[in-house]
Amino acid sequence: MTGYDFDKTIYNGDCFIDFYKYCLTKRMYLIIYIPFQIILAIFTFYNRQYLKQCFASYLIFVYKKEDLIEKFWNKNMSKLKDWYFRQKKDDDIIISASPYFLLKPICERISITNLIATNMNINTGIIKGKNCYGKQKAIEFRKNFPKTKLNAFYSDSKSDLYMIAISEHGYIITKTHLLKVK
Repeated sequence: MTGYDFDKTIYNGDCFIDFYKYCLTKRMYLIIYIPFQIILAIFTFYNRQYLKQCFASYLIFVYKKEDLIEKFWNKNMSKLKDWYFRQKKDDDIIISASPYFLLKPICERISITNLIATNMNINTGIIKGKNCYGKQKAIEFRKNFPKTKLNAFYSDSKSDLYMIAISEHGYIITKTHLLKVK
């Protein structure tokens, strides 16, 4: 089994931010919510999980979310990086801090059955449990696959060194290079 971070690793960008921007273009009334998000961000900046939930609170005001997600992926499929498809295997796993509800449809499209991501409520933006980031990714992987050793883990971020530590090989993706770090 090979593991992959999603954002900036096999997807060119941050899909959660891109989805927010897409929602702003399709539900323009969300613009009036931005000042409230900024105020919330100021008071929750110290905690990544609370900050993420405050940012995602715009979801309360978005209707037909599933349709938007489907259309978002129709538009953004091209942001998936070609190198991933050249090495893709049936047992690959995506482990991401992005919300599960946003990643599940794209994983289904590209036939990835193993997905661990932040369990965020699609209607409220509230995270159930912990944000799947940094050390939490390794904890969630071990909880879901207690006897599995990853052959390799690919990421763009040092925050995924915990995943690389529990893998036989580790790779950091940059804009121009693939660096083997383990």
